Amino acid sequence: MSKSIADITKIIVDFSNERGWVNENPSFLLNAIFIELGELAEHYQWQSDFTKIRAANKNTRTEIGFEFVDVIIYLFRFAERSGIDIEEYFDKKMPKLAEKFKVGADHSKAHKE
Repeated sequence: MSKSIADITKIIVDFSNERGWVNENPSFLLNAIFIELGELAEHYQWQSDFTKIRAANKNTRTEIGFEFVDVIIYLFRFAERSGIDIEEYFDKKMPKLAEKFKVGADHSKAHKE
């Protein structure tokens, strides 16, 4: 079943509230994002492309998938606790990116700016 960002955020908020995790310090949440991102990065360290990751066995792919979810959980919780609606800003940001990075344009200059 497909879930929106708002759906996922609500699941995370409800999960956290049910456990009494309502007063997280923003620094703790941000640090947790970095830690989980580091754990995800370990799977990609020294990889020159995605071939090995795509071809990894089911257990490794599950571990990697869970690391992605850990990052998302803390990131969405951090946004929610900060009063940031990710869906709202996603919808506002994508047109800006489309304007900056036009299809078929040379994007190397934009990355230097």
